[in-house]
Amino acid sequence: MKTMNRIISITAGVVLVLLTGCVTLSVYPYYTAKDVLFDAALLGIWVDPDKTNADLETWSFEKINDHTYRLIVTEKDEKTEFDAHLFKLKDYTFLDCLPREHSDYSTPCHLLLRVDRRQPALELRPLDYEWLGNLIEKQPKAIRHIRISEATAKGEESKSFVLTADTAELQKFILKHIQTQEAWSKAMVMKRR
Repeated sequence: MKTMNRIISITAGVVLVLLTGCVTLSVYPYYTAKDVLFDAALLGIWVDPDKTNADLETWSFEKINDHTYRLIVTEKDEKTEFDAHLFKLKDYTFLDCLPREHSDYSTPCHLLLRVDRRQPALELRPLDYEWLGNLIEKQPKAIRHIRISEATAKGEESKSFVLTADTAELQKFILKHIQTQEAWSKAMVMKRR
């Protein structure tokens, strides 16, 4: 179990560079090959228009092939790279982000972003970690997951979770909660640079 905690901690650390706060991670991808699409409109550099130069964060999408983007998130002097897959479930579009770098002991974890708009601005909403944590607390069988306990610097116990549901189960869960307002975090809105 210690090895599993370490694996998830390393991967979570990489992903936390992407977003402030806790993020929902999954061991399995949120998409299948038949769900994937490619939209050239996503290519290029996107920035948060509300941030100053000192706090500037850029999201750069490059084409790897007809199914995969390289997403490079840069904030200050830190850069994190992901393989990103744009995909559709019914009438909804999502982005599955997988860190490109991880240690030999880590299992890569997928991060889900709901894509509400691609033009003229890019509007993304992550699956809300707090909402999902509360749901799992009340209904542990709502979706397969593992709980991770870690000691904080102050000696307190910190609990987190990672989704272990397979892709089909993840997709069913997402579609079930697509209209649940609290299930999705506040939108990140970016403009093309």
